Amino acid sequence: MKRIVLLLMLLLPVSVWAEADEASTEPLPIALKQGLDRLASLSGFSCKFEQIIFYDDGSKQVFSGTLAVAKSGRFRWQYMQPYEQLYISNGDGVWLYEPDLMQVQWLQSISAVDPIAMRLLEGRVQPEEVHVLGDVAGVYHVRLGDGEQATELWLALDKQDMPLWFESRDSLGNRNRMRLLSIDVHEPDKQQFEFKVPKGVDVIDANGNIIENNIMGSHE
Repeated sequence: MKRIVLLLMLLLPVSVWAEADEASTEPLPIALKQGLDRLASLSGFSCKFEQIIFYDDGSKQVFSGTLAVAKSGRFRWQYMQPYEQLYISNGDGVWLYEPDLMQVQWLQSISAVDPIAMRLLEGRVQPEEVHVLGDVAGVYHVRLGDGEQATELWLALDKQDMPLWFESRDSLGNRNRMRLLSIDVHEPDKQQFEFKVPKGVDVIDANGNIIENNIMGSHE
């Protein structure tokens, strides 16, 4: 499915595109440590987001929507503009729903869209998993994790120690930045992480084959 790249491009493992940089062995900067502690202390949060993909030719694409995150691998990542696209995880797997295509895909492995960057937002990243590669004017260049699943991000925090924006970059010079706006630190309603397949929407597999013609609508 062509549009799944929006979420996954932001969360690509660093081993796909980046060279191994020298990480600091010093203790984490106080503000960064406080940010990790703040995320770990929350049951969840919700916010609006703006995602901007800057291409190496100078062009860009802008997307916006809403995000809700809770413990146990649950999230609701909803793109609203320029088109609708919805990812919902109940902690066991992920629904990918594209209303304009009238189809939904069930991803049985949450690992497909739950790399370490999602663990960061959920507060599951431990300080020892964070390696600082650079720190310029409060923007932290970090490597999260080690080995093949390591992810490099540029991260900025707000005055409440919450993520203000984070950015990934690829080997072609493209930059993918996610800005978090109007953050509400109350735990989101659990119903947000459940998905009902709408009437008339096809359920497809990873290869795009229809596995269920949902004429009447159903719940998972």
